[in-house]
Amino acid sequence: MAEEDLKVLLRENIELSKESLKILKKINRGRIFSNIFTTLKWVVIIGVSFGAYYYIEPFLSGYVGTLKSLTSGAQ
Repeated sequence: MAEEDLKVLLRENIELSKESLKILKKINRGRIFSNIFTTLKWVVIIGVSFGAYYYIEPFLSGYVGTLKSLTSGAQ
């Protein structure tokens, strides 16, 4: 192979490597954002669950108290 052919192949190889690096950076950025949004999703789900329990708990304790009084009255 001539020296010119090697230079052309080397330039093509460098261009392809740069394009591959750009694609890999985009993939990595997407993976990072996916992990962040997945974590945020679970934080919101768990937070809403605890908030709902905190809000509903007084009603549930009243309901459980009523059931206990009914079952103790039946005995």
